Amino acid sequence: MRVRRGTRVSVEIAASARPRLAARARLKPDAPSGKLALLAPESVMLLNETSAAIVELCDGRTLEAIVDALALRFAVPRERLAADVAAYLGKLMDRGLVELTP
Repeated sequence: MRVRRGTRVSVEIAASARPRLAARARLKPDAPSGKLALLAPESVMLLNETSAAIVELCDGRTLEAIVDALALRFAVPRERLAADVAAYLGKLMDRGLVELTP
């Protein structure tokens, strides 16, 4: 899947790529809001339900498996999700919060 990342050139994220949280990032519950927070040095990102679902699945499974799991969970055709999930992961990669492993 091709992703536009900020002002950089588009990046291809293969369906077989395995997104993982970067070593500097942590996923923790935020007590005041009740949401999950993606923490990194000097930053906190509160995640909505969809974002949290994507990030929680970045546990070593493939991008294709993540899209399949989300399609099942949210009852949305995987074709509609694939580009959006890849784009969101591209944004997290730009911030150094997610890394791809082969």
